[in-house]
Amino acid sequence: MSENYRWRIIALLFLATTINYVDRQVLSFVMTDDFFKRTILGLSPDTLLTDEHLQQFRIQMGWIDAAFKATYALGFLIVGWVIDQIGTKRGFSIGMLIWSIASVLSTFCVSAGQFRWVRALLGLGESSNFPAAMKAISNWFPRAERSTATGILNAGSNMGIIVTAVLIPFLVVQFGWRVSFFVSAILGFLMLLIWHFTYSEPAETPALATKEYQYIQDQNEGNPEQNATEPELTWLQLLGYRQTWAFVFGKIFADPVWFFYLTWLPDFLTTNQQLDHKLDLKNFGVPFLIIYLVSDLGSIFFGWLATRLMQTGWSENAARKLTLLICGSLVLPIWFIPQIHSFNVIVGMFALAMAAHQGWSTNVYALSTTLFPKKSVGSATGLGGFLGGSVSMTVAAATGYIVAFWGYRPMFIFACSFYLLGLLMMHLTLPVFTKIKAAP
Repeated sequence: MSENYRWRIIALLFLATTINYVDRQVLSFVMTDDFFKRTILGLSPDTLLTDEHLQQFRIQMGWIDAAFKATYALGFLIVGWVIDQIGTKRGFSIGMLIWSIASVLSTFCVSAGQFRWVRALLGLGESSNFPAAMKAISNWFPRAERSTATGILNAGSNMGIIVTAVLIPFLVVQFGWRVSFFVSAILGFLMLLIWHFTYSEPAETPALATKEYQYIQDQNEGNPEQNATEPELTWLQLLGYRQTWAFVFGKIFADPVWFFYLTWLPDFLTTNQQLDHKLDLKNFGVPFLIIYLVSDLGSIFFGWLATRLMQTGWSENAARKLTLLICGSLVLPIWFIPQIHSFNVIVGMFALAMAAHQGWSTNVYALSTTLFPKKSVGSATGLGGFLGGSVSMTVAAATGYIVAFWGYRPMFIFACSFYLLGLLMMHLTLPVFTKIKAAP
């Protein structure tokens, strides 16, 4: 038997996160297609798109994106609780089924209104990914390894965007935008089958060596009997703890920026007149490969950095906050993007900023497994995701109008300033990252 079986689990979670992001990111690339724009606006296929049409399209996309964010936020809250009740395997399976069905339905949409409903369903299903994954990590990995495990997991989101940037533009050009949603749906259903026949909890995994199982339990905040006595906190109880608000601030000051990049970066790189080079559906691959490979490295590196600092004697509080400070500082150059004309320089700046975001996200998610009792990790992660998603929903609805009337400059100012503000709020709320102490 292997004594490193837990790393197979993180590989499985990485794959699931990759497929999750393929399904959600299809729209960001499809929205650059003129035929899709005409569909959203209810225009005939041969209508010439004007600046006024493009303005209205961006406003519609803002509302479509907001519909996704609304149910994604609500889903985080509900799914986190459901996963704590019925278990990681079944909870995540339901989420995969819902998001795959939504992808199929996207194939048949013929209006902006229909897309809002379908994206809302997609958001509900996709919200299962991180609560389920963090619950699995808390069960399969000791605390000292969780940053590294979370970094690998988080890298799956970048890999999903890379796959999307390479695959979807090809499908749109060759077969039309509807086929791209259908292909992503097939990937979702395949992932559901893989997950159902592969995942199990440590105590239910015959292939897990006794030595590795004991290592996980001994290093995982005590033995199974001690863990069994930990309380399961309700959402209302969680809101009464500083730990919850520190985690929430880590989400609400970062999630809206990440979602802005995911939705609007393809549009910015294809329509910005100041750039010396612009993209189209035929050449998305290389720039997005660069941006998200660097993001992958950031996710893994900053997860490793916090782990390494703790292994050399740093407290978790100091290691996490230093890592978050570095990540928050690396996004500051985004401020200057409106003054830069070099396409290559801008790609490099986005790559650095998104690597920093992924490093931030890795450490904030890893905190959830430290701050909360094991029985409440799913609920706490869901609560943080709900509040982060709620802010993201508001930002998404506003972004369409802001970009349509004022361009991207206000959004880049917002994108570079929120992280350090978030770190300040986290520190003021919880000067030392410590676990909730609650009576069972």
